[in-house]
Amino acid sequence: MTKEDDDFRDAIVDQLNAELGAQGMNIKALAEKIGRPYDSTRNYLRKERLMPLGSFLEIANGLGVDPEVIVARARERLQ
Repeated sequence: MTKEDDDFRDAIVDQLNAELGAQGMNIKALAEKIGRPYDSTRNYLRKERLMPLGSFLEIANGLGVDPEVIVARARERLQ
């Protein structure tokens, strides 16, 4: 992966965290809502593990935000 790929991946996670905060939800509540283990969800959102695409889609869905919107907002973060 290139530095640009890494930066983009980080921007996506940053945007997921921003969406999480905007909704006043914590990681534990999100993990319960999407039916995923808390530890895995936390590790993805803290950038301690790479987030698989399926997990990204589950998290976006759990936040009620279209994945395309998250990607677009992440791109804006990089500009």
